[in-house]
Amino acid sequence: MRITNNITTRNALNTLQESLRRVDEAQRRASSGLRVEVASDDPSAASAIVKTGSSLRAIEQYQRNINSATARLGVEEQALTAVTQLLERAKELAISQGTATASAQTRLTAKAEIDQLALAAVQIGNQQHQGEFLFGGDQSDTAPLSSPTPPFSAAPPTGNRLAEVSSALRVRAGHNATDVFLTSNVLAAFDELSAALGADDVPAILTSIDTIDGAHSSMQVMLGEVGAQTAQLEIADANLGALDTSLRAFKSNLQDADLEKAVTELVSRQTVYQAAMLSTSRIMGMSLADYLR
Repeated sequence: MRITNNITTRNALNTLQESLRRVDEAQRRASSGLRVEVASDDPSAASAIVKTGSSLRAIEQYQRNINSATARLGVEEQALTAVTQLLERAKELAISQGTATASAQTRLTAKAEIDQLALAAVQIGNQQHQGEFLFGGDQSDTAPLSSPTPPFSAAPPTGNRLAEVSSALRVRAGHNATDVFLTSNVLAAFDELSAALGADDVPAILTSIDTIDGAHSSMQVMLGEVGAQTAQLEIADANLGALDTSLRAFKSNLQDADLEKAVTELVSRQTVYQAAMLSTSRIMGMSLADYLR
């Protein structure tokens, strides 16, 4: 093939352009600290980076779910503890008014306090957290206990809040008012004792103590469940934290550049580019006329 000056010049310019492109690529890598900026830099790594980024965003959402559920369980624990204290006070009154030293008048006074305790329990049952009713179950926008007297709620809530902590796991995050106040007989215990005190019925007062004890035991069981649910969330959060660290390290290995290597590569390519410029300038300055003069 016949080599002309035009061919030599064009090849030299192409080589120079390629060297400049490689310098620019190395300069961007060194300044950004990224080995892969666009998919064309490394298609396989870019695909893995996108998938890893998606997994990291999912982990962040799961962690937000865990934080919200943990805060909710903390508020519920305080509420259940408060109900437990109300029951303990009710039991004290039942014991004191079930003796021969009590009178009809003292029992009426005790009844007034029991009614206030029942009202306090209902208020706890209607407590809100972050704009939702804490014990609302699947009806969190509706007050679960509609009145301080039986039946307490025309449509008792059902269902429980679930926190999604992974793609395959949802953790129960709390109880509904039906479980806490109705099935447990908490409100029934207050009502039973109030009626017995109002009727000045000593045997009924003493019988109500068993109901109060049963409700108190139910509170202890639920407090234990809240503790177990909180522990489960803490374990899930720790696992997510470990996975997050692992994925971020994996993503960094794929995406981030070795700065020392990147700077060395930049210097090397700049040297190659300078050599290409020098050789190109000499070639482009050569012509047959230079030798015919």
